[in-house]
Amino acid sequence: MKFKEKKRSLFAKILHSSFGVFTSRIFGLIRDLVIAALFGASKYTDAFFVAFAIPNLFRALFAEGALSSAFIPILAENRNKGVKYSNTYMTKIITYLFLIVGLLTFIIIIFSKYFILLFLPGYATDKEMVIFASNILKIVMPYLLFISISSIFAGFLNLLGSFFIPQSSTALLNISMIAGAYIGWIFDNNIYYLAYGVFVGGILQLLLLFVFSYIYGYRIQSNLKMSDNVKKTFLLIIPSIFGVGISQLNFTVGRIIASFLNEGSISYLYYANRLFQFPLGVFSVALSGVALAELSKTDIIDTQSKQHNLIDKAFIAIILIILPATIGLILLSDEITRFIYQRNHFTALDAAQTASALIMYSAGLIFFSFVNLFTKVFHSRKDTKTPVKIAAISFICNVIFMLLFIKWFSHAGIALASSFAAGINAFLLYAYIRDYSFNFKNNLAIILKIVSASAIMATVVTILKHYSLNLLIVILISAMTYFLCLAVLKVNIRRVLK
Repeated sequence: MKFKEKKRSLFAKILHSSFGVFTSRIFGLIRDLVIAALFGASKYTDAFFVAFAIPNLFRALFAEGALSSAFIPILAENRNKGVKYSNTYMTKIITYLFLIVGLLTFIIIIFSKYFILLFLPGYATDKEMVIFASNILKIVMPYLLFISISSIFAGFLNLLGSFFIPQSSTALLNISMIAGAYIGWIFDNNIYYLAYGVFVGGILQLLLLFVFSYIYGYRIQSNLKMSDNVKKTFLLIIPSIFGVGISQLNFTVGRIIASFLNEGSISYLYYANRLFQFPLGVFSVALSGVALAELSKTDIIDTQSKQHNLIDKAFIAIILIILPATIGLILLSDEITRFIYQRNHFTALDAAQTASALIMYSAGLIFFSFVNLFTKVFHSRKDTKTPVKIAAISFICNVIFMLLFIKWFSHAGIALASSFAAGINAFLLYAYIRDYSFNFKNNLAIILKIVSASAIMATVVTILKHYSLNLLIVILISAMTYFLCLAVLKVNIRRVLK
């Protein structure tokens, strides 16, 4: 007996995954729009975003990042041993993960005040804010437990060819937070309800993924004895945790430094980062998730050329989508920020400050995309140590860049530093994939065509901006121009990713 598996082409998998992330990110965008409109950018939103960032920091360690990168290759390696064997392995992983993350969650809740002081030192003298932020942290912290277990079910579904449900499941969190924000606004702008939305959303997301995993064949098993594969998984997680942790520290250190800047600086960085994460999540993260699942299923002995071909296609796919997205975000940063955020409590000044950070983040969008891809290549080969070493170098560079750039660009300098560090990270990861190099000879023509189409699109955007047209019209015409140019240059997107 085998699990129910969907057979799809690489193009279809990327499309389903991207559409799933797109669904989630649309609701995420609405969530941020609602939060900005109802609560603006203040020390209270700074406190909420920092408190919410703490479970999300550990989420990257125990959920989407380290755990899934170790879990998926081992499950792929052993899935042919039978459904019961795989279900037993998954149940054990979930059980031990529940114990570990549950203990961590409990400790952080007990010592919430000290964790807030660690992550929000700029407000250390404001006792009211410290108490407020620590109370928010107590409410949102259990989300870490829910999302960590959800990641196991998401990885299981990805391996079986289901990408839309796992990637779109975060929409439930966003919808719940939107409801919480609205209820909080009704009750005298009480942000506590927004935190309760995080708690409820985590539960809903977990339930959804469990139900679909059950449909695909997962059943809870009673054998909870520690096995070699479970030990192997957690041993692989250890170096990966440091790698993902270092990557997350880049954003965390940025928030810590921003807490010493003007009130609202943390919020500006958050709102800008959310806009920057939209194309990164919709395409780059989705693509990397598909790449990990596909590369993990290939047989290293006789399909190295297939692996290299998959990486090449992913490489081109990133340039194809992320290059025009980068140009659009940079050229339209002011218009996008005003269109999405500027209303009610979010002022024109807030929009301008957010736009400046968005430009700096966007400059590194393609580098962040390549980091996601190349890291997954190492993880598919069960090498979690090399990305850690490189991430450590990148982190040191990021801190140095931050301290330099904030002198000239204030909070936007923190975003620019992240982009520079991502560039260094991407270059080193590529250089250390010893048996692979991108086939520029065979792919130079298509890259030049993509660059040419992007340049024409940039010209169109600049012209349309001059006439102050509606943002949505500018985006629509620019996108049509780009894809029309690709068609004229005979770039068939489907064929490229087939």
